[in-house]
Amino acid sequence: MKINCDIGERGSDHPVDTALMQHIDIANIACGGHAGDNASIRAFRTLADRFDVDVTAHLSYPDKQNFGRLTMNIQQEELLHSLDHQYALMADVKTVKFHGALYNDAASDASLAKLLANWLQKNSINSIVTQFDSELALACENLGISVMAEAFAERRYALNPQNGKLSLVNRSKDYASIHELDEAVQHSLKIMNDQKVTAFYETDGQVKQKEAVLMAQTICIHSDSEISLTLATALQRAFGREKSGSKK
Repeated sequence: MKINCDIGERGSDHPVDTALMQHIDIANIACGGHAGDNASIRAFRTLADRFDVDVTAHLSYPDKQNFGRLTMNIQQEELLHSLDHQYALMADVKTVKFHGALYNDAASDASLAKLLANWLQKNSINSIVTQFDSELALACENLGISVMAEAFAERRYALNPQNGKLSLVNRSKDYASIHELDEAVQHSLKIMNDQKVTAFYETDGQVKQKEAVLMAQTICIHSDSEISLTLATALQRAFGREKSGSKK
């Protein structure tokens, strides 16, 4: 199980982000849509090379004000133009991960997923990081784009009882995130070892839990989580993936 992290969202020299680069396998580098700029991209690509970390272009709705976490009412042409502009900052990278609301919307909206998959193909992007059973995964697979199935280490999942689909619990819910290190580690190990997650759903005003299938090849840590750095080091140990250090 590879550890990935959304990075470069807090400037080019944030101490936690810089430290995280020594404990992850994949860095999803923000490209200016929700955060990030040329300076942060250069800084974290340099660190990625030093610590032998793969990189993806982390693209989003063009919405820095809301950190890309709200669905935008945006015309298709405007969205694609923004993605073109963002991707131009990392155009040599052929793996993409969408961010925040765009990631979540594309997981459930088949028309948006097809639009994004076609854009990926047009730009010769050959790999996408997304949830294994998402609409985006299906649309990409249909075009021959490789899917790296992703789960989240410190986020809880919501289950749709009607179709059995999983999504991230909306951040407006007080149980959306996992704040305790041990719980996040056990949650991640359950995904890795059992391909299952404890999912939440609401019925009759009550929050209930149920086991659900969640397959993943990589697990994401959000750099702005209060446990991000300790979680990254703990998962390295748990996954048996300690790194030897930087390149000389």
